[in-house]
Amino acid sequence: MNHLIKTGIPGLDDVMKGGIREGASVLITGPPGTGKTIFCIQFIIEGAKKGESGVYITSEETVRDIRQYAKNLGLDIEKYEKNGLITIIQQSIAPRKLMSIATPLALIKSRNVKRVVLDSITLFEYTYVSGVPEFRKEILDFVLKMKEANVTLVTVSEKSVINIDRFEYKPEDFLFEGLILLTKVRKGSSYEFCISVMKMRGQDHSLD
Repeated sequence: MNHLIKTGIPGLDDVMKGGIREGASVLITGPPGTGKTIFCIQFIIEGAKKGESGVYITSEETVRDIRQYAKNLGLDIEKYEKNGLITIIQQSIAPRKLMSIATPLALIKSRNVKRVVLDSITLFEYTYVSGVPEFRKEILDFVLKMKEANVTLVTVSEKSVINIDRFEYKPEDFLFEGLILLTKVRKGSSYEFCISVMKMRGQDHSLD
């Protein structure tokens, strides 16, 4: 039986019937402002609370931003940085240059890392056009390297469509074992935030 790890997100582990399968690769997608980065912060801190080392790779936010977001949520990510359980890597984007995963791979091996976050997949889009074969190949290569390292990977991507009934799959959505959509649903004059587990290969989950 596959071991399930907790995400640290209230209610989601119930939907997942225990959590995410250890060693799985999961894509978190949705429009801007739906909580994708917050999801990742909670996921990486939940591991640290249990003594699991984690690496957070950020390309669109600074390390300072990630720390501030965590602080706004009442989560002390800096405490886990200081004791070596969480490492935040700010990956600068250089034109026509592939993302080097040498640094996170070295950390994974030296610190027995169990959880990795890539926020976001845009890092690859600066080198290749989304959806083209080379773009998918680089993402798949990254996913496979993380799997070989025996870590649970959470990656972020953007969706332009908010309406869940008009969900449009991108080619890269099929490269991950899990796909979770974060979206907003109109409720009168306000919005309600929603999580939908679109797929989770190899494990049962609620379809509600």
